[in-house]
Amino acid sequence: MSDVLRKAAVGAVAANLTWEAVTLARARRTARTALQEAPPVTEAGNAVLHLVVPGLREQPYVQRTVEAFAAVRDLYPYAHIWFVTTAREEGEGPTTRELLEKELGARDAARMAVIEDPRPVGNKSSQLNWAVEHIGGHQEDRNSVWFGVFDFDSQPPPVLAAQVAAEVAGEREPEVVQVVPLATGCLTRAPERWWPRSVVRIEALHQAVRSFGVERWKLDQAAEGRLMPQYLVGAGLFVRADVLREVGGFPYVDDVPLGYRLFLHKARFSTVQVLNRVDLPGKVSAHLTSLKFIARGITSWVGVLREAREARAIDCLRLAGLGVADTAEITVLPWLSAALTPIVLRRGSAHERALIAAWWAFPLVQTAVMRRVLVDEMDAEEWRVPTVGLVGAGLGRRFWRTFGAWQLGADAVRARLTGESVAFGKADRAAADRRGPA
Repeated sequence: MSDVLRKAAVGAVAANLTWEAVTLARARRTARTALQEAPPVTEAGNAVLHLVVPGLREQPYVQRTVEAFAAVRDLYPYAHIWFVTTAREEGEGPTTRELLEKELGARDAARMAVIEDPRPVGNKSSQLNWAVEHIGGHQEDRNSVWFGVFDFDSQPPPVLAAQVAAEVAGEREPEVVQVVPLATGCLTRAPERWWPRSVVRIEALHQAVRSFGVERWKLDQAAEGRLMPQYLVGAGLFVRADVLREVGGFPYVDDVPLGYRLFLHKARFSTVQVLNRVDLPGKVSAHLTSLKFIARGITSWVGVLREAREARAIDCLRLAGLGVADTAEITVLPWLSAALTPIVLRRGSAHERALIAAWWAFPLVQTAVMRRVLVDEMDAEEWRVPTVGLVGAGLGRRFWRTFGAWQLGADAVRARLTGESVAFGKADRAAADRRGPA
């Protein structure tokens, strides 16, 4: 490697490391307020909030999820809960729809309903778009209606709908409200073996860096009027009905590209104090499967820009810059740094060697900082792992994050060679009895 190429590669690594350090500092600072108990809502307004919860093979979650959303409904009189199942669900035993209907039949089900997308093909986004049309068709004034999207494993606090309603009625007049998700537990207990438990715990700690240091921080900035490309997460995402319609509904990956579209649409973003608790996958294989969905969302900026017709050039450039940086982070940067390490150790300056050492050590710093930040969120005994597990998983995460992007690349090559598109499978998040509650 020539000196010019080596210095260019070192510069890329330095930029990535600087970004990671800034993000960690923001996460630590933002978490101080995000993890505090939200103040009571005194004036919630009267916005109609439709909380849409799509599901496919969600039997282990049914009882817990219904209880959580019933509590949200009880604290805000204009909240409507819609559990959206699909005719695509097959298999032995009761379906998600059957268990939901049984659960709702045993309680006060006012403003709660189960609806089923009757089409035999589709995905989560088509399920959501069908539900929006089904629900929205009953509204005379869709400009006053909001749709909130939640993953089926969501555990929103009871005050969530009231918090969102108060925010949309406030002076900022947002068009998008993202409730930031936080994953600190599994449906069942943490994995029994120490190595999978190490992987899942590292994912929890490092995902929290992203939740607080990127997503929550950007939303706080947007609430103050700063316009920047936004990530959205389909686990607590509220969009005003007319705005959702203007940007074409939910794209194939329902959250990240929707955030990109809304940014180019110059939508006003905001957030609320409360967090939406979600589950971590209890299996390493489920984590690896979910990486393909994440990579699909992150790399969607290319398609979003291709479809942009009326967006400002400066906004397109800003989105492209974000997309290039994020795509590099989940594809080549970790491997570039690994390949650069022996070269720098042999021929690099003292400054370059220190930089490479810092790049390898930084995941351990992230782990130590976020363990302190989330000390009250993750039970120390349940998530106890040996130090070697945390160190190995922390360093390994730099590289296994790229697995999803490489899966996408392999799928694209296979599709071109065979002419067949590759379907996205559902990650099995739960290590529980899939027959559901008795």
